[in-house]
Amino acid sequence: MDLECPKQPPPYYTRVLHSIAFISFPINFLGCYLIIFKSPSNSNYKYRQLYLQIVTFLVENHMTWIGGGYYYYPLFGGFNTSPFLSHIISAHTSVVGLVFVLAFELPSLISCFQYRASSAADLNPRQKIPPLLTYVMTVIGHCFPFVVAISILLSKPSYEEQYTYVSQHFPKCLHVFDNVGFIVYDWRTNLGLIIAAACAVTWIAVFSCYAFGLAVYTMLTLHAMRSHMSAATFKLHRSALIALTFQCVVPSSFIITPLSIIGLILLLELSALQELATDSWFLLAAHSVVSTIVMIGCNGRYMGIVRDFLKGTKTVKSTNVSVTVKSINGNHHSIGSRI
Repeated sequence: MDLECPKQPPPYYTRVLHSIAFISFPINFLGCYLIIFKSPSNSNYKYRQLYLQIVTFLVENHMTWIGGGYYYYPLFGGFNTSPFLSHIISAHTSVVGLVFVLAFELPSLISCFQYRASSAADLNPRQKIPPLLTYVMTVIGHCFPFVVAISILLSKPSYEEQYTYVSQHFPKCLHVFDNVGFIVYDWRTNLGLIIAAACAVTWIAVFSCYAFGLAVYTMLTLHAMRSHMSAATFKLHRSALIALTFQCVVPSSFIITPLSIIGLILLLELSALQELATDSWFLLAAHSVVSTIVMIGCNGRYMGIVRDFLKGTKTVKSTNVSVTVKSINGNHHSIGSRI
């Protein structure tokens, strides 16, 4: 193939990555601050949100500072761009670490959907989701990062295999081996990569359906119980679910889009689009910022705090209100801690 690999990343590449990191830190810090200190004190949902927030921030931090890699496509290889960490963290270790933390976004998102469904189910105990199903899906979801990370870890080819692959298919790119920690994979024959990809597709497909089912169940339960709760309570539940859905869908596009571009270039061997494929990682690196902005923008409480801060005014300290509703079996109970 006539792919010509640049010896070093273009000057703008690391600048963009570091700019994303520079913007990301204060925004993620603000997100964590709002979740920890400005969420209702009697709500356990904030711990699920904090779990997701920390995971997305770790992914972004890894991609921009710790393991900011430069990749060649359709060669399917790359190296760590950090002049210091590249001597400590190999490209293969960096990829394993990235996949490991990125995969935790799946169970962290699912835990949020489970909470919203459980919160709605408290209003209608007759149609409550079986706890066993929730436990099983939680355990299986948290197995995902370990399965894909171990598969990638075991996929490391020997130097001889890498050199043979590049010399046969990309002879103009042999100079890339001069970069510290460079690694390349033959994605067509590497069993570890094939297993990791198959597991990723399976887990994501299954849990996407599961999350969609939880969202539908939550909305149906809320509408069925609407006559048993106040308009304010219904609005709180619905707004929380809508905000979570946006927080899932919008940042996911920043993950799916670059991976789709890379996959297309790999399959069609579009060497002319090498730079486009590499630069598409900027979208993935920025998805934590987008997720945090969506979370804040969809939450009236958080938006009010940010708006007042920008205006230089002080937000009146809110009080936690416990709303009493009547469940379908006629019993009254408080759901203030479940909103």
